[in-house]
Amino acid sequence: MRPSRIEPRGPQQGSGGMSARPRMELDPWIVAAFVAVVGLFGLGFMGARLAPHEPIFFVVEHGSDLRPYEPGVVFPLGSDVLGRDMISLVLAGAGATLTIVLAGGAARVAAGILLAAVGGLWRPLRLLTESAAELVSAIPATLVALVLVKILVKADTTFLVFVGALLLIGWAGPYRIVRAEIDRLAHAPFIEGARSLGISGWRLFWRHQLPHLVPILAVNLAQQVVASLVLVAELGVLGTFVGTTRLINIEESLSRVIVGPPSVTQIADPPEWGGLLAGARTIEILWTTRWLIFVPGMAFAATAVAVGLVGFALARRYERRDIVDDLRGAGAVILAAVLAAVAVGGALIPERYAEARTWAADARGAVQAAPTDLAGAFGAAGLAPLGSSFAIDRQMTSLLQTAGASVRVGGVTLSEKWPRDTTRAVYGDEVRSFVNADTGGGIVDAPLVFVGRGIAPLNPNAPVFRPRFGLQSPDLQSLLSHYADDYAGIDVRGKVVVLVRFLGFVHDTFDANGRIKGRRTVAGYTPYESIADAIERGAAAIVFVDADLPSYVDTYQGGASPTAGPPSPYARAEKLDPATAMGGVPVVVIGGKAAERLLMPLGISVGSLFGADDFGKLDGVASLSRDLGITARVAVPLEKTETHSSSVVGEVQGAPNDQGRVIVWTTLPEGGGSSSSIDALASLARTLAPRHVPFIFVAFDPSGDAGANRKLVLEALGTRRVGLVLVLLDLRGEALQFATPNGDLIPAFDLYAERAGARHVLTRSTSGLTAIGDALPIPLLRTVLIRGGGEDGDLRGDAGALIGYVAGRYALGAEELRR
Repeated sequence: MRPSRIEPRGPQQGSGGMSARPRMELDPWIVAAFVAVVGLFGLGFMGARLAPHEPIFFVVEHGSDLRPYEPGVVFPLGSDVLGRDMISLVLAGAGATLTIVLAGGAARVAAGILLAAVGGLWRPLRLLTESAAELVSAIPATLVALVLVKILVKADTTFLVFVGALLLIGWAGPYRIVRAEIDRLAHAPFIEGARSLGISGWRLFWRHQLPHLVPILAVNLAQQVVASLVLVAELGVLGTFVGTTRLINIEESLSRVIVGPPSVTQIADPPEWGGLLAGARTIEILWTTRWLIFVPGMAFAATAVAVGLVGFALARRYERRDIVDDLRGAGAVILAAVLAAVAVGGALIPERYAEARTWAADARGAVQAAPTDLAGAFGAAGLAPLGSSFAIDRQMTSLLQTAGASVRVGGVTLSEKWPRDTTRAVYGDEVRSFVNADTGGGIVDAPLVFVGRGIAPLNPNAPVFRPRFGLQSPDLQSLLSHYADDYAGIDVRGKVVVLVRFLGFVHDTFDANGRIKGRRTVAGYTPYESIADAIERGAAAIVFVDADLPSYVDTYQGGASPTAGPPSPYARAEKLDPATAMGGVPVVVIGGKAAERLLMPLGISVGSLFGADDFGKLDGVASLSRDLGITARVAVPLEKTETHSSSVVGEVQGAPNDQGRVIVWTTLPEGGGSSSSIDALASLARTLAPRHVPFIFVAFDPSGDAGANRKLVLEALGTRRVGLVLVLLDLRGEALQFATPNGDLIPAFDLYAERAGARHVLTRSTSGLTAIGDALPIPLLRTVLIRGGGEDGDLRGDAGALIGYVAGRYALGAEELRR
């Protein structure tokens, strides 16, 4: 190989008889390597800023086209399964990917050099390093890296863990190469001469041997970086990548049901290239939507070629040159200057919608306690009412429970705690009333009967369940056909009925090792069906036993987490169908512990009735129903009350009706007064009103019939188009938490909070409608719930900064907010 050099040429006659100056011949390989280094460096520093779109931009629908969109339909190189631009994802993930592979490759070579140098100083240490290198070389790299990452990481894979795994499984190769080259140079004349001058072994290695290793080290470094790149790709295919893992479901963001394209998938944040491959691991993608693999695959391949080119060019140049000379020359200065210019340029390129940070800071600084007169505060801020005034009033007669429900049997009394504590994540208590349009209130003293789980095999109203996904589960009627009738021989008319919830059936099949290989489930009666059946048979009052009662989430508005427990079927029924008459059948729901306490003195243990049955478990078994021969008292105190609700609604003036609005919604506290969310709402109204962004602020009063009150607010909105609803819940805690059924909003709001400087917890999954549906003020609209989590703290400023940042991006034309 011929190193580049300055070659003097013989004198050439030019004009005036002057000889021409010597000129530098540039090695084309070095020029190509220079371009490759600058290109990779620039891609890592500026890839995300140069991307056409941000990774938070989802095109969930595009006419009749199905996701993932083919190249050229929406984006030049197509989209991923969720509708994000593949080019933008690759550019946004370039920084993370290149940092990992370059750090991993450099760490491997550095470790190999260091261990080779240390091993040469003491023979026992060399034997140890040689043995360790033999062991590391013998194990499968991908498998060990996967195991290391899974063992060391409990949540998200961090950069250091990933690089550490690459180092531990890859240092042996560079070590062996360096060790072999040192042994080859050990008897070279210049090494012998250095030893004769008394130079120490440590100095001999670093000053005399290492410079001769530059060509082989350059090639090996390139090999190790490419090997790290390949390993990142392999681990991505196996579902392991760096960054936050999110489970995104965009089903609720679709305007129509689409059969075919997946709506749920796991994504990486940032979109590191291995994470892109992790999301493309299906047979369908392999055969029909190959661009999901091809685009990141081409990024891997282009990077490998560029790195290999750099390694080859350096090895070629320094085969007969001393690298120390070049480090002191103009070339090194030029390279450093260009890389510095790229780094500075990357830092100076503003992030998208950078001015939104100013909006966030202004909103944070404006947070203060809300005035008592919220309508007056809206007017003073410059908002406009949706109608004749800011207040949307409603006068009504409502049925309200005035005290806790109770059940008394003999000497045992069960009482509902009143008023209910709505600040807990779960209900937590063993007794609650159930008052809706089908039940009622009042006091009933009547004989007590026990009807087991209220199973009536010949009940024509029992639900019929069809097989799903090819699992041939029998319907409920077939499974109950040989069960005893719990109502046979028992007259429940005019009596207090004790009824246990029937959950249905679960049937497991097992393999030869006793492990479950299949499960079939058939749901039983819902609480409403069981209670309605008893009422239809003439029950005067009902004590309904539900062992899961304490674990239900009664309301999200009180600060419950969407993952704290299953949603309460009773709270939902009361909300959707409130009581309308004073009479009716009083119903009290009790938990498993309360049921044992109430019924054990009567000789009845209901524990065996909890949970689901196996197929045929109680076929032919006699019913436990019987008359208990004692009088019970059930009380659910209700009274008619004149209630008045007054929601306060105002909008920023100046926006046309066809422009999409953002609604900031919070709920007024019971009994009036202020709250952390009201403070944030009033402060945001004061900050955003002069900026003329299309925002609407709603302080909702749920007094009386919350559904009817909400309907009045929606009627006041008229024809205004609403694109996003932000619901402020309790803002006390250590960090903001977000919940939304619209998965495409999850990465966006985490990004907004980060850039606004708002303390927040990363959102990892999409919340189901069954968990948070009660907290969504306007169904079918994109909605984000914002609340505080953790210990006591003040998050009003953080919530204000977050929504201020959202307003700033909206005003600046952010594409993900305006669709």
